[in-house]
Amino acid sequence: MSSVKYEEVEIASIGYKIAHSLNLVLFTLLAITGVLLLFPGLFNWLAYAVGAPLAAAVGLPATSVGLELGRTSHRFLGMLWGLFLIVYGIYLVMFNRVRIFDALRKPISHQIREASALTKHYLLGKPLPEDVAKNLERHNVLVAYMTILLFIGVVLLSASGVLMVYRDVLGLSLNDFRLLLLMHDLGFYLSLIFVLLHLFASLHPSNRPLLVAMFGYGKVSLEWVQKHMPRFLSRVQRG
Repeated sequence: MSSVKYEEVEIASIGYKIAHSLNLVLFTLLAITGVLLLFPGLFNWLAYAVGAPLAAAVGLPATSVGLELGRTSHRFLGMLWGLFLIVYGIYLVMFNRVRIFDALRKPISHQIREASALTKHYLLGKPLPEDVAKNLERHNVLVAYMTILLFIGVVLLSASGVLMVYRDVLGLSLNDFRLLLLMHDLGFYLSLIFVLLHLFASLHPSNRPLLVAMFGYGKVSLEWVQKHMPRFLSRVQRG
């Protein structure tokens, strides 16, 4: 829950930070094991490093062992991440905590103006117009758009991943498998685009207080929130 106290505003609760950290760890591990399987030739060195400790014991080449460990780990981590997303999603919906799409309630013309102004601010350092700045939510419209992109990516990843794991049970053909693999890769690339944009925004100098709060004690100064999230602040103050 967000609160205003001692000239500070809580923007990231303990639960939110835990969920964010779990997402960060699981996605990173899935990305590493995923690229190992997607580009085995390019990451042959990684497969060797992973498989070397067990290669002698099982009597197989280190690279083969590493790839199999990567494949098994990828499946397990994917199921774990999927379970986490389902549970966390249900929690957010049940307790009305889905606020990331608040900016989409604005008229389309306002969304476009906000997106354009924010893009120029991040890329060119231009100040935000006053009418845009005073109506910023906790999550701006670019974040909302990026989240939609991530949602599509996760759906593609999850659906194709589950179907590929159970392809034999479902009797899927080789062509079906190739299509699912293409969907899986597309989902990964869409998710990766989100991550890169998220990192860019998080590391932008104007958002440094947010980054510190996310990995710190979850609060930023009231002055900063008044400037960067005035609409969110007014909602918090109303309780």
